[in-house]
Amino acid sequence: GALDVASSDSTAGQGARLCLGARPAEGRRARNWIYLDVWKTFLGALIFIHLVQQADSSAVPKQCDKSCFSGKCVNGTCVCDHGWDGDQCQHCQGRFKLTDLSGSLTDGPVNYKYKTKCTWLIEGYPNTELRLRFNHFATECSWDHMYVYDGDSIYAPLIAVFSGLVVPETRRNETIPEVMTTSGYALLHFFSDAAYNLTGFNIFYSINSCPNNCSGHGRCSAANSMAGRVYCECEEYWKGEACDIPYCKHNCGSPDHGYCDLTGEKLCVCNDSWQGPDCTLTVPSTEAFWVLPSIKPSTQSLGRASHRALVHSGLMWVVGGYSFNYSNYHMVLNSPIKHTLINWMIKSLKKFLHLRSSSF
Repeated sequence: GALDVASSDSTAGQGARLCLGARPAEGRRARNWIYLDVWKTFLGALIFIHLVQQADSSAVPKQCDKSCFSGKCVNGTCVCDHGWDGDQCQHCQGRFKLTDLSGSLTDGPVNYKYKTKCTWLIEGYPNTELRLRFNHFATECSWDHMYVYDGDSIYAPLIAVFSGLVVPETRRNETIPEVMTTSGYALLHFFSDAAYNLTGFNIFYSINSCPNNCSGHGRCSAANSMAGRVYCECEEYWKGEACDIPYCKHNCGSPDHGYCDLTGEKLCVCNDSWQGPDCTLTVPSTEAFWVLPSIKPSTQSLGRASHRALVHSGLMWVVGGYSFNYSNYHMVLNSPIKHTLINWMIKSLKKFLHLRSSSF
């Protein structure tokens, strides 16, 4: 009985040992399932992160290689605003409408292209002055033109055509030409051919403003002006529509050369050793200069030949020439244009009517 019990105990022990030996295999299988679940979770997280990165990268727009001057960059390509053309929207090629009281217009930041056609319509107020200031203008001379109309169409009066280079008027007077319209509108049309191009133009415009902003020597005023138009009130030493002409240039070289007399004719009074409009020429001098003589308008004068004539401030000046009858001959004379033309027309009409009546 003891043997049987022992054997049965040993069998039970073996069974127990066999049962305990089977449990580690099941644990390994459990751990494998846990590892697999972890790997699945990890791979899912990686796939999720990749999808998020792709979504973020697709949301960021692609940048353009070059800047867009008159447009927007869309997915690496310049989409131009209305009226602009080119891979960087750098060329005008269309129609523009400007309604601000002041602004500027240009063909673009680089040389204009071949066969360009651009039109700008500036809308102001009816019957007001609109000024165009050509700060820069360089086109192929006689081939590429800018046309300026005083109105809102090509059927309005053509008041200016520009071609070539616009430079300061004189070496000493560093001013840039202005064009003025009186209709309150301006139409500008630019055309270029297919052969050659230059830097183009930059034009500033302003509506109902003073010329050249009074050149910094006066203030813009609307008092006592016709139809509400503005004009320049010049400072003491300046004159002209734009206050750009000094009464006494360089202050007459005061005190050594002369002084500025603002009480009378407002001009330079030179010392004995100096002469000229600004007292800069010595006495004597090898340089020539212009002087406007103080001559009263002439009444009646004999005809002349080989003379020179010019119009200045409502007067026609006649200089030099030959008269074939001896009289109180003057080298320089002037006469009001308006009355002279009217009298001449009346005399010519009377003579014509007299000839016609005598012929019958």
